[in-house]
Amino acid sequence: MKIKVPKFFKRKRNIWITLILAVILIIIVYFIFAGKNNSGSIQKGFAIKQNLQETVLSTGQVVSGTDLSLSFQGSGIVRQVLVKEGNKVYTGQTLATLDQQSARASLLSAQGSLAQAQANYNKLINGASQSDVQTLQDAVTSAKVNLSNSYNGAISTLNSAYTSIYNAYTTVTTLKNNYFSVVDQSGSLVQENKDNIGEKLVKAKNSIDQANNTDNIDLAIFNFNSYLNSVFSSLLIIRDQCDQGVYYARITAADKTSIDSQKTAISTAMANINTLQGSVSSYKVALQTAEHNLSAKKAAPRQEDIDLAKAQVLSAQGQVDSAQAVLNNSVIVAPLSGTITLVDIKVGEQATAMSPVMVLQNVTDLHAEANVSEANIASLQIGQPIDYTFDALGPDQHFAGKVLTINPASTVVSGVVNYRVTGSLDNIPNLKPGMTANMTILIAKKDNALAVPSTAVINKNN
Repeated sequence: MKIKVPKFFKRKRNIWITLILAVILIIIVYFIFAGKNNSGSIQKGFAIKQNLQETVLSTGQVVSGTDLSLSFQGSGIVRQVLVKEGNKVYTGQTLATLDQQSARASLLSAQGSLAQAQANYNKLINGASQSDVQTLQDAVTSAKVNLSNSYNGAISTLNSAYTSIYNAYTTVTTLKNNYFSVVDQSGSLVQENKDNIGEKLVKAKNSIDQANNTDNIDLAIFNFNSYLNSVFSSLLIIRDQCDQGVYYARITAADKTSIDSQKTAISTAMANINTLQGSVSSYKVALQTAEHNLSAKKAAPRQEDIDLAKAQVLSAQGQVDSAQAVLNNSVIVAPLSGTITLVDIKVGEQATAMSPVMVLQNVTDLHAEANVSEANIASLQIGQPIDYTFDALGPDQHFAGKVLTINPASTVVSGVVNYRVTGSLDNIPNLKPGMTANMTILIAKKDNALAVPSTAVINKNN
């Protein structure tokens, strides 16, 4: 049986259902919206006063103030390596040498040439020594004595030659009187040549007299040579006439031999006069040479001779310098004090010129170098403080320094323009060249400034 509910009750029930649904909906909305706490998503902070700093960060490297790659300037066999890695060396200390035998020999030869050139120059400037002058003076005296002796002997030779002419004249006169008294062609020739011999006899006597009185011996010797030649020619003609026509049989063999003997005597006299003339000339030349040498030795040096001697000294000095340079090129010498950090050569090896074989560093004189981009370089100035940390020493150890230099020349690293910045490093223990240095450069600061967190600042449209 179906009970029929009145409409009044149906209408009331729907109202309650609607109210209940509305309450549920309100509760749901309340828990979704009103019940949720949105304050947790909001960042809150305080504007406070604090010290502010602006810095530039860069990573660099510890570098030695002395960092030199050393090499031989010449090639050769290594004979000595006098240092090891880690050895401390000082300026001017010899570190290694090549074979120097040939270089030393060349230097010694060049030094000898220089000493000789310098000695010649000094001798020229100082002039001749007393012993040198005396030696040349003695040579002059000796030459004079020789010439004087030659002249003294010349008078005897001239007298002997005069006697030969006299004998020839006497013989020819006797021959003429005995055989050629008739005036014919042969007689005329004999007479003519006899007179010639007589004339030369008179001239010879005058030459001897002049030589004795005026010491004009040179002219007498010269004249006697001419006289004797003329007399010899006349004797030849006269002897030839002895064999002409009737005279061939008339003149005795003894008389003919007598003429031949006079020819021989005159010829001998001619030879003696020629020898005398040569001897006198030789002694005169020797005297002139000795006097010239003495005069030159006593004379002041000419400027051109001084200049030549100077040039020879300079040339010899250049050879010494060149040889010394070759010798120096076979040695490596420490240019500065420091520590040897690399030795890459052994005794007996062939060294190549200009090829690095050692590294010299000063491990007590260190600084840091880093590249700073062009975006930050304008903010940097020399003297700005630097806070360092080093990977090798740990991030908790901080050390102070300052900017020493800012290189004005740029360097492009990975397409970015950078500038090299150098920072000081003072008395940091256990620090070594090559270590990584983290640099925080302070470029600006403001103390007791009102500050808010950077997250509270919103940039929009600049």
